[in-house]
Amino acid sequence: MKVIFLDIDGVLKEEDYDAEFKDECFARLKKIIAATDAQIILSSSWRISYWEFVENGFQTDSKQILDLYRHFEKYDIKISGRTGYTERSGPESRPAEIRKWLAAEPEVETFCIIDDDDFYCWKWLSQFLVITRVQTNDDERITRWKRTLSDADVDKAIEILNRDNKGIIKEQFTP
Repeated sequence: MKVIFLDIDGVLKEEDYDAEFKDECFARLKKIIAATDAQIILSSSWRISYWEFVENGFQTDSKQILDLYRHFEKYDIKISGRTGYTERSGPESRPAEIRKWLAAEPEVETFCIIDDDDFYCWKWLSQFLVITRVQTNDDERITRWKRTLSDADVDKAIEILNRDNKGIIKEQFTP
């Protein structure tokens, strides 16, 4: 099984919570899925509200969650699951949640983490990481960072998901 651990802010839309979802980012994610047959596991903080929405029969008052769901539906992107919750928060929580999920799923052959942040303590997971950040310059030549899924990110994710990573994953989870 191939898995994409998916962040939302800074990947499918710019990192501001109220930013609009970008169709081109969903199309790019769909391209990765088509080229790799990977399943999507939400690792974003959005996973909490999104999973409540799923468990409540796709009912919610949240415009953002409904919009996210509609975009997934529009691009025929299925969400297979989510990472669990850890008691600690901060820079170490996402890698720990991903590692815990992987430890419970021995059929995973390879995976890719698509996230806009690199400040987490990724350690050995960094070789599976696609950071969705592109440097741009505005009219005043001030460097800014654009954070959304790009074509280059698609290529990198496909490369990661289509290489043989079984040995590395097994090494990390063999006592």
